[in-house]
Amino acid sequence: MIHIENDTFSAGIQLKGAELASLVHKATGREWMWSADPEIWGNSAPILFPIVGFIHPEETLIDGKPYAIPKHGILRGRDATLVEQGGDYAVFQFQANDETLALYPFGFRFLVRFQLLEQGLQVDYSIQNDGAEDMLFSVGSHPAFALDLEQNRFEDYEIVFEEAEELDLYGLENNLMVLKQESYLNQESRIQLSETLFHDDALVFKQLRSRKVSLMNTRTGERLDMDLREAPHLGIWAKAGAAYVCIEPWYTTNDAADSDGKFENKDGVMRMPPGESFETGYTVTLS
Repeated sequence: MIHIENDTFSAGIQLKGAELASLVHKATGREWMWSADPEIWGNSAPILFPIVGFIHPEETLIDGKPYAIPKHGILRGRDATLVEQGGDYAVFQFQANDETLALYPFGFRFLVRFQLLEQGLQVDYSIQNDGAEDMLFSVGSHPAFALDLEQNRFEDYEIVFEEAEELDLYGLENNLMVLKQESYLNQESRIQLSETLFHDDALVFKQLRSRKVSLMNTRTGERLDMDLREAPHLGIWAKAGAAYVCIEPWYTTNDAADSDGKFENKDGVMRMPPGESFETGYTVTLS
């Protein structure tokens, strides 16, 4: 575990997956990250690259060749390299190798910078094409924020959108993306959590207007604000009854049943020329 801190917060990042494992507000001792209990869900904040969720069918075609990219991509569970560290920041790197090239045939470098702020944490991704041809990719984040269910109920927490949203609800059936409910949000900005909200897996929303989404305790006023940057889609998920909720900015989603199996046609896949880079990430502020 790599530790960083400033006057307000301390954080811990695992080398495996460069996962944010701890974010503690020093004054209160409040731990904001899920404990990654393997009996419930053994991750805390996986980075999703070059896909989010599953591909359909089980392999995708890139330049006519099949590749079995695993669920949520090739970084989760793979050791990162610590390339730079200061008192309040740390930078990690993933780089293409023989193992990744067998699953995803592009030369890449993926840098992740964690920078503590006075009011929270900024996470920056820099995805670089180190190969000699255009690189096809997408990306997403999957941080799990801890709920204090010793002092509160699920129903005390809400997901609050920055703007009133008109959004259809998508979800998963047999690992395929399907439309669950039209106008799930009808010029609304709040979703109340409950023990049954995620019984059918994640809530998925496409093309949000809001650039910030918050986790709000309506009883105490405790609040986490998440800046989604330019990510167009959002997943909200937890194991049913578990004491966390994931707020997940995505650039793509699981495939739908009508996927043609070609990676270049996957919704949300971007094309990046050799030598160029793509910057994104998210920022969490706490109050």
